[in-house]
Amino acid sequence: MKNKVKLLYALCFTAIVGCKTGDDLYISPNNPLEGNLPSLLTASEVNTFQNVEGDLSRMSSIMVQHSAGLNAQYADVQNYRITQGDFDNVWIGLYANTMYNLKLMIDKANIAETKSPHYSGMGKVLMALNLSFATDLWGDVPYSEAFQWTSGNKTPKLDTQQDIYKAIDNLLGEAIADLSVSKDKNYYLPENEDLIFKGDNAKWIKAAYTLRARFLNRTSSKVSGTETKVLEYLAKGISSNAENMLAPHDQNSQNQWGAFEDSRGGYLGSNKLFVDRLVAKKDPRLTYFLSPNSEDKFIGGNIMDENINPDISIIGSFFAGDHNFPIVTYYEAKFIEAEVKQRQGGNAATLLNEAIKANVAYVTDGAESADAVANYTTATKTDILTEKWVALYNQGIEPYNDYRRTGIPALTPRPQSVGATLSIIPKRYPFPQTTTLYNPNAKNIPMDVAVWWGM
Repeated sequence: MKNKVKLLYALCFTAIVGCKTGDDLYISPNNPLEGNLPSLLTASEVNTFQNVEGDLSRMSSIMVQHSAGLNAQYADVQNYRITQGDFDNVWIGLYANTMYNLKLMIDKANIAETKSPHYSGMGKVLMALNLSFATDLWGDVPYSEAFQWTSGNKTPKLDTQQDIYKAIDNLLGEAIADLSVSKDKNYYLPENEDLIFKGDNAKWIKAAYTLRARFLNRTSSKVSGTETKVLEYLAKGISSNAENMLAPHDQNSQNQWGAFEDSRGGYLGSNKLFVDRLVAKKDPRLTYFLSPNSEDKFIGGNIMDENINPDISIIGSFFAGDHNFPIVTYYEAKFIEAEVKQRQGGNAATLLNEAIKANVAYVTDGAESADAVANYTTATKTDILTEKWVALYNQGIEPYNDYRRTGIPALTPRPQSVGATLSIIPKRYPFPQTTTLYNPNAKNIPMDVAVWWGM
């Protein structure tokens, strides 16, 4: 099993090259894994790790000024020179390589003769997560018709983001029900092929509830009265760092931040805004999140400069290739709880301090005290979202989502006078070139137009 997993990591993390056709966009018609539930689960998890940690994470870190883009495509991203061609492989990774496999797995797990609801439940959690990546970055995207290519629908409609968020919550609700079915009602049971929780359904259920809270909280500016339900989900969700949903890694299956730095050092560095905050507050996470520059100093790149100094701090040991990568965590749950409590008019300081302490404990593996940073006596919305921005440094697209829905933290865009092509930080990404070429329903919306839940 271990050798098969390593092979799947290698196959799934290999860059997609060559010309793409319409057939590649939503399905993987030559997938050799179609008949095998264990292999479908492992492959889908590995591809999910790529979607969490890869290009989308790096680009989003530039958007929220965790990172500074220094070279090649990331210098263009730093200037908001973002093109349709930047997302062809990302789209295929989300739809053809991940969500199509998940649909196959869910369908096969629900065949009456071999019904395996635990596989179905895990597939629905992962489907909800990957679908959220697509809609959060592009707004209205294909879902209800996305995988009908083999039955003749080659131009799937775009579902509204509002409808997709309903579908995401339905998926997670169904997943919880599936995962709650007793083991003896499963024809097949996932074990080691589940790289995330090794078949521990209780942890999957807690992750599903925490994701429900994440997504419902995201829509709070559009859907009234979400607070009670978000808190209800959190009470049933992840309750300690031991239950965090993580992408597991080792030297043979490295996380994408560490692997990218090893292979393409000099493309990305840290941002001055982020580094200066950690230095000023004597933040105990500084030496874990970041490595010093050639002069043994912690310095971030100033994106206000036309030529950003390349001798700046880069990612630290927290992003080493063999370090597990966070997907959804206890500390994120506590930040969400603090935000909701503050929105209800309560004093969220205790919850905010708990969130920071949980993050410091996880990032430093318990080696550092959080006293220097977890010392709030009152907590504003800005306090909570800014501390969350620090805690989720380079961790997927969540900080970018938070910024686009709240405007927190206060970020100054890179000036057009030094090369930026927009006067604001992009509020969405353009559809991939192949998507608009082969699907007339997919029409690009300017990057300065917010998605449904955004501002």
